[in-house]
Amino acid sequence: MKRYPILSDSEVSQETLEIFNEIDELFGLVPVYYRVLANVPTLVEANWLTHKKVMITGVLPLQIKELIFLAVARKRQCKYCASIHLTICDMFDVGEENIKATLHDISQIKPERVAKLIELCITHIDDPDGVQLAEYEHLMELGVSKREILEALYATGFADRSTFLTKILAMDIDQEVIKYLVDNNLSIDK
Repeated sequence: MKRYPILSDSEVSQETLEIFNEIDELFGLVPVYYRVLANVPTLVEANWLTHKKVMITGVLPLQIKELIFLAVARKRQCKYCASIHLTICDMFDVGEENIKATLHDISQIKPERVAKLIELCITHIDDPDGVQLAEYEHLMELGVSKREILEALYATGFADRSTFLTKILAMDIDQEVIKYLVDNNLSIDK
């Protein structure tokens, strides 16, 4: 059951349409997620600005942040976000082995420093008070900077919030995403 309408380009303001154009330019489509958020235009703007600042910029590569998003989506059992971010991981050449590892066994992600960083984020998503100083120190011994850790933690929070919205709003997976996954023999269940 759809809880909010999925707005078309003709149903949104010029400002929202400009954001849609940016999104389409990057991903080749405007996901249902943004079309639903367009019911409140300031949410589209806020989410897209956050996405650009958190996921696209910074010292931590987009590919690692996308693996984090995929790992959060799997942990939260959000098929919509897992499908979208599996597609994005493939589009942005994350690598088949790291994608498989993120879906099944994060400890197998290469290099080890990335695996340990994502493990920290996912392990403590429900228990942030449980993070020990030794875990940060171990990451830094592996060559992960404090800035990379902070960006990863923020990306984790952003992904967690996004999966919450997607699930509570019962969003259907975009047909273009389903087609991409089928055409490229990808599945969140493989």
